[in-house]
Amino acid sequence: MVKDNDDEESRHFESVCASYRQYSNFATSQWTNHEYRLQELSESHRNLLPAGLRIDTPEYSKRYKDYKEAVIRNQFFLDCILRHAGQPHSQQQQQQLDGGYITDDSQKVDATTNTVTDDQMSKISSVLKSLVRDWSADGKIERDTAYEPIKTLIKKYLPLNSARTTIPKILVPGSGVGRLAFDLTSLGYSVQGNDFSLYMLLASDFILNNGGSICSHERPLSICPWLLESRNVHKTTDPLRTIQIPDVDPMIILASSSVDEMIMPDFSMAAGDFVSIYSNSSEAGQWDCVASCFFLDACPNIVETLQVIYNMLKPEGLLVNLGPLLYHWSGPPTRPDDNSMQEYRQRYDQLDDRYFTSIDLCYDDIKEILTNIGFQILEEYSGIECHYTADKLSMMNTNYQCVSFVAQKHSKK
Repeated sequence: MVKDNDDEESRHFESVCASYRQYSNFATSQWTNHEYRLQELSESHRNLLPAGLRIDTPEYSKRYKDYKEAVIRNQFFLDCILRHAGQPHSQQQQQQLDGGYITDDSQKVDATTNTVTDDQMSKISSVLKSLVRDWSADGKIERDTAYEPIKTLIKKYLPLNSARTTIPKILVPGSGVGRLAFDLTSLGYSVQGNDFSLYMLLASDFILNNGGSICSHERPLSICPWLLESRNVHKTTDPLRTIQIPDVDPMIILASSSVDEMIMPDFSMAAGDFVSIYSNSSEAGQWDCVASCFFLDACPNIVETLQVIYNMLKPEGLLVNLGPLLYHWSGPPTRPDDNSMQEYRQRYDQLDDRYFTSIDLCYDDIKEILTNIGFQILEEYSGIECHYTADKLSMMNTNYQCVSFVAQKHSKK
C-alpha cells in the first residue's frame, strides 16, 4: 500500500512537471486555433478585418512575433522553476533522443509523455497570475486589501515583545505561492505555509529560495501572466504586457527578520492536504495562530476544517481569517428525476468525491459552528472589498465582499 501511494505521488509530481514543460505547446496551439478561425471566415468578412488580423500582412506577422516572444518568455520562466526543482525542462523534452528519453546531467525525461489536460494547463496560468498577486509591484494593492487586515489583527492579538521566551508559531493554510507566510515571517513570527497544490509549491520554492539565480543574473524576472486570455481584452497589447517578479528579495529580508538576534524565526512550507497533516495528534495544541486568507471556502468540509484548526491551536490560540464564501467544491444541483443520492452521484461519477461532501453555509451559520466548537469571536468585519488575481486592464473582474474575523480558542461547551 505504501508503495502504491508512493507511485501515485510520483506520477502526480511528473504530471505537474509535464504541465510546466508543455506550456509553450499549448500557447502555440491557441494561436493556431485563432488563425484557423480567421481563415474559416468568408473572404468578404476577412476583407473587413484590421490588417493585424489578415494573415498575409506585415501587421499580422508582427502580432505573431510579439506573441511568440511572450510564449518564449513564459516558458523560460517555467523552465527556470523546473531547473531549480532539479527536473527536466521543455528544451530537454524537445530533443527526442535515445528512443524517447533525453539524458542531461543524469536527468531523464520521457519525451513521449502524453499531452496534459486543459485543466492542468489552467493551473499553470493560475500560477503565473498568483505570482503577480503575491510577488509583483502590480499586485500590491490586491495584496494589501487581503493581507494587511490579517497582519494588523495578528499584531494586535499576538504581539511580539521582549517578554516572550519563544516566538509565536503561525500556520498559513492554502498559502499558494507564499507571500502572506513570508510577510508574517518578516515581521518576526515563526511561520509554516501549507498548500495542497504542487503547481503552487514549485513556484513558491523557486521564489523563496533564490531560484532565479540559476537562470539569470538579472532580477527581477519577467512574465506575461495574461498571455492566454482572449476575452474581455481592450487592446491587442494588453495580454502581452510583462510583469516583473519578485518585487523584493526574500532571502535578504528573511535574513534580517529576527526581532531578537539570539532567536531566529522558523520559516517552512508543508506540502499536502491540510486536514490529513494537521489532524495528526502530534499537531494538537502546537500552534499560536492560524492565518487563513481565501482558504476556508476552498475546503471540501468546512466544519471538519474548523474542528482541526481548533484542535491544533494552543489554549487561547487564534484563528484570523479573511475571505469570501465561494465554496470551490460546491456540487452540481440535484434534479427532480434523481430518485436517490446514489442516482445523483452516478450521474456525476466523473467528478471528484469532494464535490459531494461540501456544504454551502452562510456566514451566520459558520459563526455559530465556531461557537459550538469552542471558539469565541473577538472581532469581525464584513464588506471588505477584495479581488483575486485580477487583471486590472480586463473588462471583467470578480469583486468579493469579504468577511474577516478573529476567533480565540476557549474550552468547549
